[in-house]
Amino acid sequence: MSTERRMFYVAYNACCKWLDSDNATEAKQLCECVNECEMMSFVPTISSGRLSPSVILNSISDSSDIPVRFVAAMETRNRVETSVMMKTVSLLNDTIEAHRQMWNEVSREYVDAGTSWTTALSKLLTSLADMMRGQIAYSMSLLSILNDVYWNRVSYLVNGLSTQLEECLSLIAEVQIIITRAQLRTLSNKEIGRIQLLLDTYLYLKTTLDDFDSMLVAESDEMLKSSHNTHYFPGHLLIDNCNRLFENINDSLQWQIRSLISLNTSYTTNIKPDKTEVDDILFNMTDFRSNVTNLTQCLLSYKEELDSFEDQLSTLTLTASFKYEPPTMLLRMFNMDGEWLDSITSQYIANSLSKLYLATALQANGSTLLTNADRLYSDIEQSLFSKVSDHIDNQEKNMVSFYRDLLARVASLQRYMFTNDASLELFMRRLSIWRMPIVNFQKSQVLFIFSVYQGLFSVQLCTVCAIGSV
Repeated sequence: MSTERRMFYVAYNACCKWLDSDNATEAKQLCECVNECEMMSFVPTISSGRLSPSVILNSISDSSDIPVRFVAAMETRNRVETSVMMKTVSLLNDTIEAHRQMWNEVSREYVDAGTSWTTALSKLLTSLADMMRGQIAYSMSLLSILNDVYWNRVSYLVNGLSTQLEECLSLIAEVQIIITRAQLRTLSNKEIGRIQLLLDTYLYLKTTLDDFDSMLVAESDEMLKSSHNTHYFPGHLLIDNCNRLFENINDSLQWQIRSLISLNTSYTTNIKPDKTEVDDILFNMTDFRSNVTNLTQCLLSYKEELDSFEDQLSTLTLTASFKYEPPTMLLRMFNMDGEWLDSITSQYIANSLSKLYLATALQANGSTLLTNADRLYSDIEQSLFSKVSDHIDNQEKNMVSFYRDLLARVASLQRYMFTNDASLELFMRRLSIWRMPIVNFQKSQVLFIFSVYQGLFSVQLCTVCAIGSV
């Protein structure tokens, strides 16, 4: 071979291809590695400066496909070495499984009407509302019994006495004017007649007051012959300070009667009564009117409690069942993300997708997958959990208010009953609220279940992106 045609052969790898040579006897070396090697040739006429290592390296970099072949070699290594490939496959499968578990959790707990947590919550709230409706009906039946006993056994006594007390109030005020006028002139027969009418009303009221307790006891005795026995009977119709007020009015009435008899006799005989005596009578009348007003309120308090209880039960509004609409668009996007993960994993395992493309795809789309998962999680947290939290808080307040008021009202009515009458106590003990199971829909616990899968998916996807970018 001539010097002009002699070529300088430079190999840039330890491996080589079949070498071409003008000498037929020259040995042919076989590459020992999987990747092929490339030979660069330079003509002898170039200067020695062009043969410097830096120039040669620059020429190799500019004119060869070494970077591409390097990547191919790495891909080949990943395919040949089982441990390297299986590590990537394992991470991909873990990512898919985390995504699938999150999807299954969302579908089962928040989308599927048959198994969803929201359906269970709606059923719970409906059950609680039905329970409260039952308690209202139960309470109304109790009120029906209490009203029946009151109207048949007690109301005529209360209405009769309270009517007499109201008549006394107007007459007392009128007589006070007449007595004050008597200090200035002689009274007419009509004015003296009004004083006498008040005296007669006092005497009639005294009889009613004296007979009130005995008549109430007689009615309770008659109750023994009824189906209720002595249950639900307001035997202690005057409770708290009312009993003392009743006694004070009865005592004061006797003094009022004696004073009016003396005063009326004076006016009839044209004898002017002593001013101190008149002042005492007027003062006691004012005090007596105040006590009469309070006693009337005492007599009517039991009936007013029954009426108020009935009004409260008849105007109660119960919370409607809970409804939740899943975020359709976010669920569709999340489902498409899962299909995309399945697709690229299947392609990679089938050797139709390189690890470089896999890493590039994951880096390009991984953040979108995580964003979609976060958006789905945030939507459920804000539109469902916040709404549920407010709904449960309102339901709790309504139920607590209802049962507190119910028990307070029944306990208040119990004060009017005989001491040995435990009917209202048994009513309270039979309320189904005492047998309700403990239900705990703590927001933090529910979020924890959901976030486990969301977090697992995020960690796995980030790990694959990091390793796949080799």
